[in-house]
Order: sequence, then C-alpha cells, then structure tokens
Amino acid sequence: MYERAFGTDWQTISDEEAIRRMYALGVSTALGAPNRSEFERIRRHASTAYGRSVLQLSFEEGKQRVARNRGEYNSKQDLWEALVDEETTPSTTGRADVEMRKPTDNQGVPEAVGRTDALDIDRDDFARFRLPKFLRRE
Repeated sequence: MYERAFGTDWQTISDEEAIRRMYALGVSTALGAPNRSEFERIRRHASTAYGRSVLQLSFEEGKQRVARNRGEYNSKQDLWEALVDEETTPSTTGRADVEMRKPTDNQGVPEAVGRTDALDIDRDDFARFRLPKFLRRE
C-alpha cells in the first residue's frame, strides 16, 4: 500500500513530507504491511532527537487511527484510502464524513505533529518589552 501511494525512490524530502510518510507507514504497519527499511530511512532523515520524536509521534498516530477506525470499513484497502489517500489528495469521492473526523491541516499532516506558529515572531524587537495592547490606555 505504502509503496504504491508514495514510492521509495526519494533522495531528499521536506520535514512535512517526512511526517506525512511516517503517518502513512504507521497506517500501513497497523494494517499488516510494515516497511521497516523505509521507517528507518525516514527516521535517519531527522537531524535532531526532537525531529525523530515528532516522526515517531506521527507513526504512532497512524497506528492509532487504524485501531480507532477499523470497525467502520469493510476492507484494509478502504481503511487505507480513508486515512491516507484522502489526506494526500483532494477529496473527489464525496466522503466528507471522513474529512470531518480527521484533525489535519491543509497539507494532510495531523495537527498533533504539525508545526506550531506559537514561536514565530513577526513583530519588531521591542514589542516584547511593551505592555500588551489590552493593558494600555488609549
């Protein structure tokens, strides 16, 4: 399943793509088709312990999604398509109920392992020293 959907002939991948692939590997593993060599290859892609832990979380999330949704589908292929194919390609099958259940961003990466914008600072250097707007009199 994984090889058909993603392929394994990549040389470099982005961090978001690595997270997406680890999620799909988790789904594939839970469905009985593990790919340990691809798991290790993607894991080596991460340069920090934090990066490896995020990839591991994405893998575990894929396995947990299968466990939670196994009873809703008749075959492994249907479950794969609902959890992975729907996330990586735009929905054209009219399965809005599947899209509604999955907490993902627009790239198909589960929000639990996606990048947060809490630390992104796009203010001037002195903004952190000023009173917050709700405490200032105007």
